[in-house]
Amino acid sequence: MPSERIQRRIDAFLDEAEAAAARRDWTAVSETARAVLAIDADNEDAAGFLKMAEANGVARTGGSQSEPAAPPVPSTPVPTLPTSFVAGRYAVRRFLGEGGRKRVYLAHDT
Repeated sequence: MPSERIQRRIDAFLDEAEAAAARRDWTAVSETARAVLAIDADNEDAAGFLKMAEANGVARTGGSQSEPAAPPVPSTPVPTLPTSFVAGRYAVRRFLGEGGRKRVYLAHDT
């Protein structure tokens, strides 16, 4: 089992992979998943992200990443990031994801 410090790094990589998947940046998903697997070869989340990247055209070969084989499928764009909420009290850092009818952002309480 990885140390707490290494586990935090793994979690950060997985967060990056999740954000890249939301943007449909499959090369970045593949790179961050491979970084996790280099640390923890049995990490199921990283293996899942790598499988998603491969399903979307990123080649599995070697350490270098190739461009997607086919043009990406047109998708809905990532929404523009609001700068703040509640009259400036919460400064938005980044978009995390969205569900049925809501969008989730990482924000800082100023």
